[in-house]
Amino acid sequence: MSFKKVLKIIFVSVLALAAVLALLIPYLINMMINRPRLAQPKQLEDNDYTEFSARNENGHKIFALFYKGRPENAVVILCHGHGVTHAYLNDMVGFLRKAGLGIILFDFRAHGKSEGKLCSIGLHEWNDIKQVIIAAKEKGFIDESTDLVAYGRSMGAASLINGSTQLQEIKAFILESSFERLKNIAARDAWHKLRMPNTFFNDLVFAAVDFVTSTEFSKNNPEETIAGIATRPAMLIHDELDHRANQEAFEALKKRLPSAETMVVKNARHVQAHKVSEEMFERRFLEFLTKSGVKWSN
Repeated sequence: MSFKKVLKIIFVSVLALAAVLALLIPYLINMMINRPRLAQPKQLEDNDYTEFSARNENGHKIFALFYKGRPENAVVILCHGHGVTHAYLNDMVGFLRKAGLGIILFDFRAHGKSEGKLCSIGLHEWNDIKQVIIAAKEKGFIDESTDLVAYGRSMGAASLINGSTQLQEIKAFILESSFERLKNIAARDAWHKLRMPNTFFNDLVFAAVDFVTSTEFSKNNPEETIAGIATRPAMLIHDELDHRANQEAFEALKKRLPSAETMVVKNARHVQAHKVSEEMFERRFLEFLTKSGVKWSN
């Protein structure tokens, strides 16, 4: 093959790659980052709550609500996943209230009733959690003696992990279906949906999205930040059939936080542990609180 033909092939390939990126990047930003809506809206069944709000580091209003528990009991902060809202944690409200626990729910930035255009898929959302805690204290919903427990699903879990050093108010963490590296979960999704193998193209897409959005998505790596939980009690929940936050992700997080208790839920897909094994999930959840020295009684 002549040198000219080789150059032509390279030139055409570069143009083709540029065209693919030009189409793919806006699609990914609009679908996954720019106020992502990946599921149908839901409503909470229990309306006995008080609404309040906070402001995050960008000045965005973060919508939140509080369910009152027994005064001496802990408050559980529920952190939803990517592309859904606080109402997708509706299944948790009933059993936590029955246990006498207070509850805080909220919508992350660029989700639901909260302000903001772009989400960082767990990289910076820890600040939303921090500011909601501060606002809840200012409203008198919690005080310095209140034990705070945080439960997060997927992006919610990653947000808690990434902000664990800054979230010293949280006494215990329950983390379901967190990814270990955002790049890895993106590669798994690409394979599962499109049968696209993990190549340099994945890195190229991340670099392009980082540049366009001025957000370092490529540095969203909870396995590197989970050490911030330190000696605080933590439980890692793995859903057995989860192809997104898969066994590899679970093992990577476990390796970085060997002190964590673990729960593997058979026949559960991504963030479906409570739905699939309700009795076992609730029993283990409350047992974990007791072992962690969290104040609660029903």
